[in-house]
Amino acid sequence: MISPVHQVLRDGTRDRHETLDEGLALTSGDLDRDGYLNYLRALLGWLEPLERRLWQLDWPDSLQAHARAGKSDWIRADLAAAGDAAPVAHCPDAPRVNAADAYALGVAYVVEGSQLGGRFLAKQLADISPALPLRYLRGYGENLGPMWKNFLHYLDSEAGAQGHEARALQGARDAFDSLTVWLHSRQALRT
Repeated sequence: MISPVHQVLRDGTRDRHETLDEGLALTSGDLDRDGYLNYLRALLGWLEPLERRLWQLDWPDSLQAHARAGKSDWIRADLAAAGDAAPVAHCPDAPRVNAADAYALGVAYVVEGSQLGGRFLAKQLADISPALPLRYLRGYGENLGPMWKNFLHYLDSEAGAQGHEARALQGARDAFDSLTVWLHSRQALRT
């Protein structure tokens, strides 16, 4: 069963999510190693500065922020495994999260939700090119389901119980919008 706040965020970001998913250069039929590494660098440029702020906020232990904070490290490990030492530009327009509130949870919804899509992409890419490093896309591995459910429970209990669904939705929309613009600017999103 989908939680009430999750439903609000899913419905309220559906068009943004579809635009991003359908436009990813990563999912084009002619993906090559360079395109994949470009995608990783672009994603890292958006995620790393955001993740540094997001998971350092004053979250309760139950959210497991420490376990959620390593996605940028996974991307860096993939780049290193591929021998890619190209510099990574950071996105100046990633959402600003300053407090462990509903807005930050909306942003985190996009970051955490990307792990679900990553699992699907990892399977696709492993079939196409088994030599690609896929640590980031494999994400939480076997812990994906429990981590996602834990996040949704916290999202619902905090944003939903306090009536801040609209603020969480704004955070999710801002995250999708800034990520889409950034990936496009880095040629990781088809026009």
